[in-house]
Amino acid sequence: MKKFLAVAAVLVVTSVHAEELKFGDLNYFLKQGQFNVGGDAIMNNEPSRNGAVDNEVDGYLFETHAGYALNDSLNFTLGLNYLFDGTTKIGSGSSNTNDAGFQNPKFGANYRVLNQNDTGFNFDVGAVASLNLIDREVGSANKDGNSINPLLTNYSEPRNTLDLNGRLGKKWNEANEFYFTGGVAYHMDGSYKQLDGNRVHMDSSLDFKLAAFYQYRPVHEFMITLGIAGTRVGEMDGKDGSTKYTQTSHIDNQVVFNTKYLINESLIAKFIVTQDNRSNFDLKTNAGSSEYDKRHALQYGLGLDFIF
Repeated sequence: MKKFLAVAAVLVVTSVHAEELKFGDLNYFLKQGQFNVGGDAIMNNEPSRNGAVDNEVDGYLFETHAGYALNDSLNFTLGLNYLFDGTTKIGSGSSNTNDAGFQNPKFGANYRVLNQNDTGFNFDVGAVASLNLIDREVGSANKDGNSINPLLTNYSEPRNTLDLNGRLGKKWNEANEFYFTGGVAYHMDGSYKQLDGNRVHMDSSLDFKLAAFYQYRPVHEFMITLGIAGTRVGEMDGKDGSTKYTQTSHIDNQVVFNTKYLINESLIAKFIVTQDNRSNFDLKTNAGSSEYDKRHALQYGLGLDFIF
């Protein structure tokens, strides 16, 4: 009986240790009073085609985030991104347009509803609001703007957006963990100005998102993350000057590969790669319609994450 109790005690201790969440884990949640700050420097490339015209968007994104835990179950986040040297090339004979500047800031909150040490799984709910605080302007051949044409990129949103999401995950031993996430993004009415033409008005629309991530941590200092994500971009009506248009719904998929190295107990360095495969969509007007196809994207870069 004593041997049985000893073995049971060892198993319990091992199980608790195996499920301990550490900085760098996918399922890690900030503890009360902790701060988290970080930044990623990313190279972005997005080719597409409209009819017989090839388009290409290039640029550098500097994405920053900050977080604070009010308690062990509730944290707040702030995200601010800056677009460097955004270049849009349309066709082979046209001039490039250039865009640079701060993008819409993001304010968020996350709440841990369930903890795996109590229920076997982690379950979080979150909300993120992206606010258009600066008038969005798409550059022309003669004048630089601060935002890339949203028809040609997934990383330029001129409207206010509210994103609601839920995440279910678990770290089941020292080396392996996963989480699934799903959500909905509501884009409110908004507009942007084309510096070589009209102001474009965009009606509200609704997107749905699903994603799954797995992380392998063979040693404490090194982590490999793999993920797949899909977004159903909802149909949207708009008006370009006096011309009304409809952008049809479509699905964009993304594959994520990240590696992380724990420099010390408070600092992580990251290598980031994402590859998008995006479906076609039509832009319909009273005069006819055009199809955007051959839509892809590649992002890669480096980042740092700091906790204190």
